[in-house]
Amino acid sequence: MNNPDPRRVLVIGLDSAPPELVFDRWRDDLPNLRRLMATGAYAPLKSTVPPITVPAWTAMMSGMDPGTLGFYGFRNREGYTYTGLRIANSEAVQHPRVWEILSRHRRRVVVLNVPQTYPPVPVNGCLVSGFLTPDTSCNYTYPADLKYELDATAGGYEIDVAGFRTEDKVRLLDDLHRITGKHFA
Repeated sequence: MNNPDPRRVLVIGLDSAPPELVFDRWRDDLPNLRRLMATGAYAPLKSTVPPITVPAWTAMMSGMDPGTLGFYGFRNREGYTYTGLRIANSEAVQHPRVWEILSRHRRRVVVLNVPQTYPPVPVNGCLVSGFLTPDTSCNYTYPADLKYELDATAGGYEIDVAGFRTEDKVRLLDDLHRITGKHFA
C-alpha cells in the first residue's frame, strides 16, 4: 500500500468468526485480509458479557457496556415488566456511536450492514442498515434514496439470508454467496 491516508479508517467486523481461524489457520486462504493485516493494524477484541451480536457491536462503537446501554440481546424487556418485549433496534441506542460522533464533527462516514442500525439515523455520508431490518420495502438507508441505487446496482438488494436456520447447508451457502455478491456490488 502506498502512503495510506492516516485520516481514513476502515473497520471490518468479523462477527462470530473465531480469531484463531481467521488470523492464523485460514490466513493464506484469505489474501485480501492477509494484505490488510500486513499493511494496517488488527487485533481480536474481547467481547461483551453476554457475547451477543447486538450489545457487542453497539458497545464497541459507543464505548458503553451492555448495562449502560440497557440491552443484552436482540429482545429485551420493555419497561419493568416480564411480559413486554421489544427488539433492540437503533431506537434503543441512547449513546452516540462512532459514525454519529464523526458526523457531528463533519467527517464523512460510510456504515454498511452494522447490526442495530435500523431504522437508519442521519449521518454525514451514507448508512445501509444491517440485519434486524424487516425487509427492503422499508426505509433501510440514509439517505433514503440510496436504497434505489443499491437495488439497481445489485439487481435486487437483499439484506440478509432468509431461512438461515436450515439443514440445507448447500442452499444456505449459495444464498450467502449471492447476498455477499450483492453487498459487494
